[in-house]
Amino acid sequence: MRSQHSDMRNFGRDRGQSEVIGSLLLVAVGVVLVGVVAVLGFSLAGDTTRDPTTASLSSSVSAANLTLVHTAGNALPAAETVVVLRHGDDARRVRLSSLTTVAGGDDDRITAGDRYRLSHDVIQGELAVAVVHEASGAVLHTRQFWIADGIVGELITADAGSLGDFGGNYNDPSATTTVSDDGRRIEVTGNKWQLVEKNYTVTEDTVLTFEFRSTTEGAIHGIGFENAGTGQESGRVVRLSGVQNWGVNVSDYGGSYYRTGDGWTRYEVPIGEVYGDTNNLGDADSLIVVNDCDGNEGISCGSHDSAYRNVAVSESD
Repeated sequence: MRSQHSDMRNFGRDRGQSEVIGSLLLVAVGVVLVGVVAVLGFSLAGDTTRDPTTASLSSSVSAANLTLVHTAGNALPAAETVVVLRHGDDARRVRLSSLTTVAGGDDDRITAGDRYRLSHDVIQGELAVAVVHEASGAVLHTRQFWIADGIVGELITADAGSLGDFGGNYNDPSATTTVSDDGRRIEVTGNKWQLVEKNYTVTEDTVLTFEFRSTTEGAIHGIGFENAGTGQESGRVVRLSGVQNWGVNVSDYGGSYYRTGDGWTRYEVPIGEVYGDTNNLGDADSLIVVNDCDGNEGISCGSHDSAYRNVAVSESD
């Protein structure tokens, strides 16, 4: 039988071993977590916002090429900077050190004013662009484009965080908004004016492209750009369907007034021309989708709907 002193000595010794083992386990877990973070960052998993630099980048797309520009901030090592192009399930990674600059220096540092160009090979559909700092796995720049019939636009997507009710109109509490297809499709049912956060400066050359569908006609089915906290402005809403004569009729700018039951119909609206005529050019902070029916038009309200998908904004040449 061991003495009490022997038990106490063994207790102290066991406790010291537990502390050492615990410390080793913590170090091992830390190493694993660092590796996981780096892998997730490089694979663009989630909405990574870490940025080891203060560099600012911009991207633009034509029907054939992507152009990437370093606009301001710290220099980036070209050998550690990768542009990622995604189209459907296909992903293509190109290290910037493998490209020749079309403007700026030709060394291994990417500095303000340097411009790169590469082909993207996307004929129809979405093109997602990301710039990744490979060493840290940080995503430095992201942007989504939609290419259809040779026209390239910046894709406007929606999620729960970007939605808001337009305060300039009464919105029925029973009305609903549904977002699907990774934010590329938004559908409103019931009397509701829905805002989707999107900062954009509308110029005379701005074009809005999208597909529209409605199964039940209401008073006003329309789309445009707005500023949250303002009142109704008929010159900002392009009316595609509905029995009420309010807003700018799409048929006045080359589109066809939608007939209920036509299914998905593609529109290309020269929104810059519309806003030039109605004195509404300039900054906006939201896309607005109008699905209005307040019962004053002599039609049954409540089940009318407006659905939009692949909404994109671009500047015509």
